[in-house]
Amino acid sequence: MKITKHRQKVLDALQQWFSIHKQGPTLEELCQELGMQPRQKATVKRWLQTMRGIDVEWDDHSARSLRLLTSDLEKPSLQLSVTDTLRYLATGVVQWEKLELEKRNQVPDALRIGMSRMYLASLLRKEQAPENLPQFFDWAETLITSWKPTQEIKYLSPDVSVIEDGVVSDFAREWQVSGNDVMAQVQESVLKDVLEYCRGNQLEDAYRAFRLLIITKPTLHYSEYRQWLSLPELRPLRELLSRLEIYVDMDKLAEGSIYHLCPRCKYVQRQRPDGTYTCRNPWCERLCATSNLQPLLPIPKEKAEEWKAVTPGVHLYGTLPGIWEIQLKEELTKLGVRVTLWPFVDEFDLLVEFPRKVRWAIDLKDWASVDEERLQKVQYRRDATETFVVFPDEREDFLRIKVVREQLEPKLEGVRLRLFSEIITQAQTILALFCHSRRSIIKGDR
Repeated sequence: MKITKHRQKVLDALQQWFSIHKQGPTLEELCQELGMQPRQKATVKRWLQTMRGIDVEWDDHSARSLRLLTSDLEKPSLQLSVTDTLRYLATGVVQWEKLELEKRNQVPDALRIGMSRMYLASLLRKEQAPENLPQFFDWAETLITSWKPTQEIKYLSPDVSVIEDGVVSDFAREWQVSGNDVMAQVQESVLKDVLEYCRGNQLEDAYRAFRLLIITKPTLHYSEYRQWLSLPELRPLRELLSRLEIYVDMDKLAEGSIYHLCPRCKYVQRQRPDGTYTCRNPWCERLCATSNLQPLLPIPKEKAEEWKAVTPGVHLYGTLPGIWEIQLKEELTKLGVRVTLWPFVDEFDLLVEFPRKVRWAIDLKDWASVDEERLQKVQYRRDATETFVVFPDEREDFLRIKVVREQLEPKLEGVRLRLFSEIITQAQTILALFCHSRRSIIKGDR
């Protein structure tokens, strides 16, 4: 039987599918992957029949049994982000350079993680990779693109290396991450990758859908994960998200016979030594107690492999602060004002629009302490009536916003510091003034 001219289109769609899903698609789902209508199932089925036994196979009596046959088309079940691996390597090399000469036989954790990931990624591709420190430093002086997995990174300069002329290269210094928790910082960097990609391609709706996904669904069943990625808003990001380590199999985050999720943030909890469970974020524990949030149904171990979860770094830097942002939007929306989350591809967190062209630009900060240097990075928006940095009321005992703002606001060039409840009250006051003014005008007309 002649192979259909649509073969490559079908193979590309299946490759994309299996980079995300473990089980094969139904005919309806494959139609969706191909950008076709469900009523065209018969056409897709004919295409598959011409490829059966050559590229694909399935069990006539088993659902979701469609699979790829050609080995070089199949992707390994373990996907490792090459971008993240390079960040570990760059960070580790910079850390290694800072060590005293007599201590340079010690391998920084970031470099150890990067080398392990590099070796594993190469092993999965049946390629060679450095196996020890001397071999790594030999490779580090060669062009980065000599390691074939880097060729999947778009816009990576072909003439850079990790070490140039015996010293750490500018490339490595640009790609390093800073902070005490290297793994969390590397995981956070994928959020910046998505942000930069969306800004560069003006994908505001896609970025907003992505943020909503990681905030509202930090853990979710595989089928629901697929449904989210099938949304029209997220389609422009599917290729990028498949390369980045944002969601991983949930059973890789913890070991145990059962998995518990935090009632507030919906993320995988840690097990204490006494056998009880606690959220990875201490503030969630306090808020669950004060809000009397009820426990969620646990997930048995045998079902955990069907669930996905964001990495701990994405949870820390994306999910947790986002919960407050969405909550503030909901409270302001209830008052009748228009609120846009992450406008202009996340130039700030909320754009609040009142009648008569009154506009607020809000950045919401979930900080454990007030940092003047970080506050000064918040830019006053000249296209807004007011620019606010807003903090949750629950942090007030530690932040003392009502006290420190008298000292800090004069240094912030017009940016105001407010608590969550104060912003709600101020919005209510403005709306009340608008209503009073409108009633006065109506009476005057009469």
